[in-house]
Amino acid sequence: MKRYLAVVTMLLVLVLSCTVGSAKELVWSGWSGEEAATKPMIEKMLATWNAEHPDAQFAWVGWPWGNTLEQLIIRSQGGEALDVAQIDIRWLTALAEADVLVDLSTVMDKAWLEGNFEESYLVAGQIDGKQLGLPWTLASIGMVFNPSLLEQAGVEEVPATIAEFEAALEALKNLDPGIIPYAATTKDPGSMSADFQAWLWTFGAGVFDDNGNVVINSDSAVECLTWFKSLLDRGYIRMDVSRFDARELYAQNVVGFYDDAVMCNGILKTNTGLDNVDAYIEPMLRPVLTDGDAPQSKLWGHMLVMLKSTTDSQNAAAFLQHVVGEELALDYFVQAGMLPVVQAAVNNPIVQDDIWANKWLQITVYGRMGETEGHAKAAQLDTIITEEVQAALMGSKTPKKALDDAARRIELAIRY
Repeated sequence: MKRYLAVVTMLLVLVLSCTVGSAKELVWSGWSGEEAATKPMIEKMLATWNAEHPDAQFAWVGWPWGNTLEQLIIRSQGGEALDVAQIDIRWLTALAEADVLVDLSTVMDKAWLEGNFEESYLVAGQIDGKQLGLPWTLASIGMVFNPSLLEQAGVEEVPATIAEFEAALEALKNLDPGIIPYAATTKDPGSMSADFQAWLWTFGAGVFDDNGNVVINSDSAVECLTWFKSLLDRGYIRMDVSRFDARELYAQNVVGFYDDAVMCNGILKTNTGLDNVDAYIEPMLRPVLTDGDAPQSKLWGHMLVMLKSTTDSQNAAAFLQHVVGEELALDYFVQAGMLPVVQAAVNNPIVQDDIWANKWLQITVYGRMGETEGHAKAAQLDTIITEEVQAALMGSKTPKKALDDAARRIELAIRY
């Protein structure tokens, strides 16, 4: 009898061991789990999933932000079993070209996708008709203004059109010659190109058309650059200003408007030590050329992707839906200031009652991907745009000549 019980016990142990061993081990990769500010939230996202899914356990594998894209491509193409990943929105094209991403529309219900996200957010994750990225946290490079200076200058309404914007800039200039009415980025290709593209869109222009043809020298683009140069000629903007410079100058209370990201109020507080930063900085929609036009902004943010190396697309898809869900999205917003994009979280009072976040969400609805970000030579293209716009601003070339040269150089860059 004892021998029988011993045999039964051994069999039970073996069965239990096999059961435990049969639990799938899936991998979530990225960089936020490596950073002190966001690591606790990543751990919570994993823990809440793992507690409810003992047969599909997720583990974190991460690297510093600067190494993540390379690691994802190398490991995926090398056959390593990576299942889902966090990516910078700018990496989507590179990962698509590496052919390592799953089309999420093949593993997720279309009604769920369309019912939970704004169309513009979904479009940001699409390439060639495939939903390769799931929006996680998105915002835009938008515009902010100094309500204190505008009030002193007699500007009663936030400018909504180009004409109103110009009037506000003139009022700020007349208030004090030491004020920079608009601290536009006029150096640093990474920022200047992106900000100028938003103005191109405002004038109905762009770098490329829908077929990928270079159109940065179109009549509308020339009109845009001519207008932008006029801001310098009238003393509304200055040369040699980077995003960092604009932030520093803004902290000195000598800037009326500038372009920045959603966290700029926190940066202002750090730079000034002020508790009432809302009295000195507010987000605004970019002025439009004509009433009724859509105000433009450039998207930035993080997306979630599924890799073709996944061993379980069903649970990988469910995990992505878990991460972007309302409860965790709100926690990520409260703890890290990351704007949610899933509708349930966006509509939650926690977000709606946050004035700063709510205004930035309005800006982000109109957000678009930067046009150069979809190219392997993005940095080179940004440098070309920056150099030619600077040449026009400095008067060494006419706006038409500068953009003709930009078009020629961009065509050569993407061809070779």
